[in-house]
Amino acid sequence: MIRSLLLGAALLALAACQSAQNLNEGERLNWRCDGGKDFSLRNVSDAVEIYAAGETHRLERVASEDGRAYSNGEITYTEDGGRATLAGVYGGPYENCQRRASDWWFQPW
Repeated sequence: MIRSLLLGAALLALAACQSAQNLNEGERLNWRCDGGKDFSLRNVSDAVEIYAAGETHRLERVASEDGRAYSNGEITYTEDGGRATLAGVYGGPYENCQRRASDWWFQPW
């Protein structure tokens, strides 16, 4: 009985470690920018999906010395110190963007 409980506890601990590693994947982040512009994104593997100006774009991670940077060759998203910039999207650039709280208590993705 005690062996079963210890084995179960160990398996739960391992599952928690795996879940914590991918905690932000799929989480939707909303950004509000200068000029009343806004966009959202979600992390997918080593990329992000950006939704702005009625379109969705997948951007791959690129080398950056500071902060996070993603691009698909035409569109670039950078984030550093809690601020973000999105360039190359219709209606842009989206500059001086800050994370904003979700309007919903439940987010499907």
